[in-house]
Amino acid sequence: MTITISQAEAYQIERIAHSGLGREQTAKLIEAGEWSTIQDSYPKADPEMLQSQKSKLTSALKDGYTISFPTFNGVRNLLHLRFGLEEDKDYVVDDKSVQSLNTDEPTAAILRTMFEPLWKVEANSGKLSITHISKL
Repeated sequence: MTITISQAEAYQIERIAHSGLGREQTAKLIEAGEWSTIQDSYPKADPEMLQSQKSKLTSALKDGYTISFPTFNGVRNLLHLRFGLEEDKDYVVDDKSVQSLNTDEPTAAILRTMFEPLWKVEANSGKLSITHISKL
């Protein structure tokens, strides 16, 4: 089952995972309460958040997550944090939507899980678009 986390929690775990630890190791370190090891890799880690939300964040790293209220900037930031995708290189933005995102189906499935139901992730001419439901 996919867990729902906040955008701030998603930023936190993605930054830690991409600081060199990886998703699996980050989950293990959070689960074990190894805050100093986490902060050695990502000094801006928030041990209080990690401790108070330990089981939820560990589950999010292992099983995937939905963001409770992803903003447009949050979508763009998480495309970069989680997948290394860059605006104007890997996709373009148009009227507060992401267009022409070239990615594979497993990544598209992760994006749907992360951003829907507030954002619609759909394929258009072989490329993905991510559009806020108010824009549909």
